Amino acid sequence: MSKDGWDLSRPYRVFVDESEVRGYSITAVYLRPSDVHRIRKALRCRLRSGQRSIHFTKERDDVRRAVIHDIVAMPVKVEVYRSAAKPRIARPRCLRALAEALRDGGCQQLVLDRNDAAVQSDRRVLHEAFGSGWDGTYDHLHDHEEPLLWLADAVSWCWNKGGQWREALAGVTLDVIELGD
Repeated sequence: MSKDGWDLSRPYRVFVDESEVRGYSITAVYLRPSDVHRIRKALRCRLRSGQRSIHFTKERDDVRRAVIHDIVAMPVKVEVYRSAAKPRIARPRCLRALAEALRDGGCQQLVLDRNDAAVQSDRRVLHEAFGSGWDGTYDHLHDHEEPLLWLADAVSWCWNKGGQWREALAGVTLDVIELGD
C-alpha cells in the first residue's frame, strides 16, 4: 500500500487527458472498478440539457466549482506527468512514464482522451512500454463517449490554471511527476 492509501496491486482503471499549458502534461485519474458506475452517474448529473460532455475551458465557474467539489469527495488518485519539451517529444515521454508505472500494478483499463493525430504513436508507445505480459486494455475515446475522462480534464484545467483553482484540489491525492526537457 502506498503512502496515499492506494494499494496499486488491487484492480483500478485510469483515465487520461492532456494539456499544452506551460509545457506539456498528461493527467491520469485512478478509480476503483467498484466506483466507476457511481462516479459516471454523478458527473452526468452536472450536464446541462443538450450537453454531451463537460469540458472545463468552456464551463461557467459555478459548474467548475460544483464538479471540483464532487471530485474532492470521490475516492480518486491523480498523477500529473509533465515535460517542458515540445508536444511531439513530450507526449510519448509522458505516456511511456505512465505506462511503465501502470505495467506492474493492478491497472485493468487505460482510457485516453482521443487525439486522432496521436493514436498511432500512442499505440506504439503503449505496446512497447506495457510489453506482452500486461493483462489490461487501453483505448482512445472521445470525452462524450466516456464521462470519466471529464475528471482528468477538470483536474488538469484546475492544476494548470493555478491559484484558487489549484487550491480547490487540496483534498485530492495528487502527485506531479516532472520528466524534464
